[in-house]
Amino acid sequence: MDENNKNQETLEENASVPEEEIPGAQEVKEELPAPKPQKTKGGSGRLKRSGMATMMTVVFIAIVVVLNLLVSILSDRFPSMNIDLTAQGMNTLSEQALEIAKGVTQPTEIYLIGAEDGYRSDAIGSSYGLKYSQVANLAERLEEANGKIHTQFIDPDLNPNFISEYPNESLSTGMVMVKTDRRYKVLGMTDMFSRTQNSTTGAIESYSNVDSALAGALELVNMEKVPVLTLATGHNELLNSSNMSAFLSMMERQNFEVREIDLLTEEIPEDTQILMIPTPTTDYTDEELEKLRALLADGERKESIAVLAAFYPGQGELPKLSSFLEEWGVKVHSGAVVAETDDSRYILGSPNYPIVDKSEEVLKDKTYNRLISPMSVPLELMFSGNGDVGTQALWTTADSAYELTEENAEQDPQGQSTSQQTVATLSSVLQQFDNEFYYRSVIVYGSSFVFVDDFMQTAFGNSEYLSDLMKYATDTDGSEVSVLTERVQTNILDITASQGTIVMLGLGVFTVGLPVVILAMGLVIFLKRRHL
Repeated sequence: MDENNKNQETLEENASVPEEEIPGAQEVKEELPAPKPQKTKGGSGRLKRSGMATMMTVVFIAIVVVLNLLVSILSDRFPSMNIDLTAQGMNTLSEQALEIAKGVTQPTEIYLIGAEDGYRSDAIGSSYGLKYSQVANLAERLEEANGKIHTQFIDPDLNPNFISEYPNESLSTGMVMVKTDRRYKVLGMTDMFSRTQNSTTGAIESYSNVDSALAGALELVNMEKVPVLTLATGHNELLNSSNMSAFLSMMERQNFEVREIDLLTEEIPEDTQILMIPTPTTDYTDEELEKLRALLADGERKESIAVLAAFYPGQGELPKLSSFLEEWGVKVHSGAVVAETDDSRYILGSPNYPIVDKSEEVLKDKTYNRLISPMSVPLELMFSGNGDVGTQALWTTADSAYELTEENAEQDPQGQSTSQQTVATLSSVLQQFDNEFYYRSVIVYGSSFVFVDDFMQTAFGNSEYLSDLMKYATDTDGSEVSVLTERVQTNILDITASQGTIVMLGLGVFTVGLPVVILAMGLVIFLKRRHL
């Protein structure tokens, strides 16, 4: 009992002594194992939140990458998904072109001659300010509109066999061939683009006709039958394929095939719907005129047919051709020229360049901006109706015009006897076949200048009117054969990007750069949350 009390007192004394003074206490403490940390609910939550943040970051990055790849694939498959940033919508199909593409029924190939990169980067025609990427973009949009249309690039260096299959076409980089089993159409650079000089600034302006050119070719190669415009030559004609190339190109865009024949030695092609007499300087023979009469009297062709003749004051007397036209009620006053006394009714300071009015009976639902009939021979309608033939004036001057001849050339213009002058006429016969009606027509223009490039490629309304008149006379008005869309200037300031810039933005920024930035942000957030 005493021993126990003694031990108890010793313990109490030691308890009041500092640990450092107790013999052996420090050595015992160092030998004891360190206590294990206790797990808490708060630490487990932080770990779970960090893991969840990492997983969400990885999932988000994966979604961004997949979306970029998906958009890239879809934009290649559906080009219309690409936003058209050009100022005038150059990479967007017109409604008419889109309608034509949707109506294609034959397997159709669009061959873009040249390396794909040359088209995409606008390297082709770059020295002329042309945007050849538009050709590829619109061709692919036509392909997208109809599964029967296919587009492919043909590099002449890598595909010499393809080029050699068409030796007469001289296919080269920048040309386009549209082909079906029925026929093919080749478009050159001048068919898709044009360049003119601005009369005010003197600058060269480049324009695009790609939309109408591709759509017209697409329609042409799918047609069962192609109408023909035939030029009758052999009489030293003043009009030819060189000085009226704009008119002939317009007719080709409307899907007429243009041919030339020597009327004396060759027969008129059987599919001819318009035969043009392009201002001959020597008279026609009886044999040639019989061919014209036979064409217009054809009682088996169920389609409208027209003869188109143009004249010039200095071309000389043509008694036999004039006699043929008089059968259709039109008298040509050769040797005279229409002059205007009202200076508000002529252009370029010349009274012989009158502004004219169109007939309200033909193409009555349309208006045209300034129709011009330069250096026109006066025409006279000999009757309004004679048997089956009916006549009417197409273009007339104001009442302030007169016939200028050698006899009155020295007289004061203001003292002339003025009256309305006729400068374009239409004569026609209506034929019936199985309850369907077709026309046989003769169109006469007193001015050859109406058809030359200088007046077809200006702001005047001549080009649009002639386009509509040719369709009207051949009974194709309102049909598919009418692809003529507005041209678009290409060398103006615009939102553009090179192929390298597009790759950098698409692949570098959105496909790689953006996901890397998001990943970096996710890691920063993860590391900060880890130490909370």
